[in-house]
This record gives sequence, structure tokens and C-alpha cells, in this order.
Amino acid sequence: MSRVRLAMGVLAMTGALGLASCAADPSDVQSSDGSQSEAISNKISGSVSEWKVDVSSHTAEAGEVIFAIANFGSMPHEFIVVKTDYEPGKIPLGENNRFDEEGEGITAIDELKEWPVNQAGVLKVNLDEGKYQLLCNIAGHYEAGMYTEFNVVKGDGESSSMEGATSETSEDGDKVSNDITGSVAEWSVGVSANEAKAGDVKFTMKNAGSIPHEFIIVKTDFAPGEIPLGTNNRFDEEGEGLEVIGEIPEWDAGTTDTVTLNLTAGKYQLLCNIEGHYKNGMYVPFTVST
Repeated sequence: MSRVRLAMGVLAMTGALGLASCAADPSDVQSSDGSQSEAISNKISGSVSEWKVDVSSHTAEAGEVIFAIANFGSMPHEFIVVKTDYEPGKIPLGENNRFDEEGEGITAIDELKEWPVNQAGVLKVNLDEGKYQLLCNIAGHYEAGMYTEFNVVKGDGESSSMEGATSETSEDGDKVSNDITGSVAEWSVGVSANEAKAGDVKFTMKNAGSIPHEFIIVKTDFAPGEIPLGTNNRFDEEGEGLEVIGEIPEWDAGTTDTVTLNLTAGKYQLLCNIEGHYKNGMYVPFTVST
């Protein structure tokens, strides 16, 4: 199975991990000296492989944190969230070349148990402030380098905000903009506004995930996430009750693309229809008003 076609029965997650480089990007936080540092995010994508753990952000706010992690190695791995004051890579190991997950000075919060190559899983955990390590504790894997530090800080309610596009507010309080920025990731679609005025609408989207995704604009009265899927775990893009207006075809992780479409008034979904991705939560409702 290729990385492009990961198809999993994993839980949906919502929100965005980043915005396009030509607009404001919440995956980058600018410090007072003009340098860039990593954003705080509670929606983390990443991967495990020999011999490392990679994640899209190393800091989250206290509360629910969602990890969408793919196994891009050549053997099964596990993914464990451990709260500890030990330095990364320094948790003491036993004779079996693993550490005791109930040992002194560590708290194993939760895990994705050992899973196969080229598959992905989603882990939702509630984390308090403190220092953590994200790791694999299969015999020898931690010692070989499968860990990364992770910090949880007190929340200020601003880390998930979307900025960069001018907008107004509709009568029901939704942002209205015809210049949309946003991102796709495992397993979410996030946009800076969920409503536009009829006419040309520009979407500038970053692939903030760890695998290729696509971005499709579909006009439909189906409820979000309820477009019927076929046996291939995709929906028929020429099926009854929906109209595909346009798309950004599959594009690589970490890159940005744009599409401008003339949209008429109605209900839409912004989504990814790669096998399994819509089912896993890669959609968001969108409205076009007169």
C-alpha cells in the first residue's frame, strides 16, 4: 500500500494545522527578533519510522490533544505519550532493552499499540501542563532514537485562531470572505472562513499533513461527512446529489497550492476524497450566500 492511499478506520479530527505561506501561517510564530518558531497546536500530525518520531508541533495547550500518526517504517511500531522530567532519550532501560511503563518518574498516558507499516492511527488524550516524550518502547526502539520531546503549556485560547484574510461577519456570526486560507492534514480540513459571497472565491491551501492530500469543492445538500461512499471507500464524484465544482489535485506535504472558482449560492463541502480520507474526517461545511 502506498503512502498516498492510506485508508484507515480512524477517528475524525477537526481544525487546521497551518495556513498558506503567502498568508498568515499559524504553524509559524514570529518572535520579537523576527525569527520563526514552531506553533502551539493541539492537533498534531506525524510519523514513526526507523529510528525516529516526527511530529508537526512539539507544544500544545493543556486540554485535549489529538495525534494522527502514520507508520512510515519497515516494521511495526507503537506510539506512547509519556509524562516525565527525564531528558529525551534518558529514561532508564531494563535488561529487556525497554523501560518500565509503570516505573518511578514516568507516567504513560496512553498509546497507539503496535501497528503495521503504511497504516495510521489517531490518539486523543487529555494532557496537563508539563514535560512529555512521544516514543516507541518496543525492545531496543527507544534506545535507537525513537523519541521526541513534547511540552504542554497553559492555554490562552489563541493557538488555533486563523488569520490573514480580510472578512466580514454574517448575520449568524460566521466569518464571510472570498479570499480563503487554510490547510489539510490527517484527518482534517480547516479554513479561515466558512462562508463566502456568490462570485469568485479563492482558496489558498497548505498541505500541513505528512502525506499527499487533495482539496475538492463539492456543492451538495448532503450533511457534512454524509456523502455515501462506495466499496473503494470513496464517493462517486459524478454521483447523484452532488456536483464537484473544482479541486486542487493531490499535492505534497508541506507545500501550498491555490484554486479560484466561481461559486453560486448554496451549500458546499470542502474535502479530500482519497480512499478513506473523507470517512476519517477530511471535510468541512461551506456556504455561499447571495
